[in-house]
Amino acid sequence: MRWILLLLPLPLALAQGDWRLSKRQSETLGELGSWSYTLSPRTEEARVLWQALVLQYREHLKGGYRVDLGRWRLYFRGGALLLDRGCPEVHPACLTPGALPAPKERQDRFLLEMAGLLDRALGELEKIGGRLTLSGLFRADLKPKAPPPHRAYPSGWKP
Repeated sequence: MRWILLLLPLPLALAQGDWRLSKRQSETLGELGSWSYTLSPRTEEARVLWQALVLQYREHLKGGYRVDLGRWRLYFRGGALLLDRGCPEVHPACLTPGALPAPKERQDRFLLEMAGLLDRALGELEKIGGRLTLSGLFRADLKPKAPPPHRAYPSGWKP
């Protein structure tokens, strides 16, 4: 009985992470339409970290470098912003780090959570189609069963 009491708070702690993945489906004249997913920071601390990091990511992209987001990477090719497969799994070595006012372990946890949710959302959208927006960085419209790379568009900035 003691073990059950110790494990009960765990799901609540996990549910209060740094990131929020919102899903909504449009509806027109009573018919369900396309799905829209938005990944954004949940807490004030997460927003501050993301704002600092997203500015660095934008500069990377403008400079012709890619941004690794776990199993996915973002880069420009021929003037088009593309979202493509990266590493085979979400792992700290598959993340583009930033110069943040936070310890590396904190940054890794922050980015791993984001990368996990991004991978989940893209996995779902690759099957059903729809839009994904990663707050302040990009939005991508995926067609059902279309293979990567997916065309993406800057969100909140201009290249």
